[in-house]
Amino acid sequence: MSKLNKVVIIVSKIAEVFCWIACAFMIAMIAVTAAGRPNLLDYLSDVRDSSVLSNGGFELVLGDMAPGQTGSAYILFFITVLITSALMALIFRNVYLSFKTAEGKTKFASGKTPFQPSIVSMIRKIGILSIAIPVVEIIMTIIARIVLGDAGIESSLNMNGILIGIVVLCLSQFFAYGTQLQEDNDGLV
Repeated sequence: MSKLNKVVIIVSKIAEVFCWIACAFMIAMIAVTAAGRPNLLDYLSDVRDSSVLSNGGFELVLGDMAPGQTGSAYILFFITVLITSALMALIFRNVYLSFKTAEGKTKFASGKTPFQPSIVSMIRKIGILSIAIPVVEIIMTIIARIVLGDAGIESSLNMNGILIGIVVLCLSQFFAYGTQLQEDNDGLV
């Protein structure tokens, strides 16, 4: 195994763990805010009423909102971060598993080759999850506009996730073709 593969395996597992920790933290923040204690957030960060909460293409400007909407804005923001962190964790998990499967070190590995149906499936999942992140941000922007009104809500379409997802989906087609060639080659031998 090359040093680059080892680095990717280690970094992807660390990133996955950090994303799951972020999910747990967001669940705790949702609970704190839903319990009517949004002022406790001031102790955790330098968030004030004139601050901006931003996650990719989803942005809330707290100073522009009507009084009493701050708690709802925090909850919507934390839900958005929770969902996107979970999607990122799943992306890193699939990266980790695809490299381990290519080494033949998972229960669903069929040899030491990157051209396996399970790896094709994992690569497709990475592409779909990459596209899902900006879609979630758009959906949460729409929900925020319904719940909070238009004041203080900014949105933009983050094309990076969509473009990366499309490229990864294209790569999965190449891996599917490689898998088919490998199966045909193994059938001839």
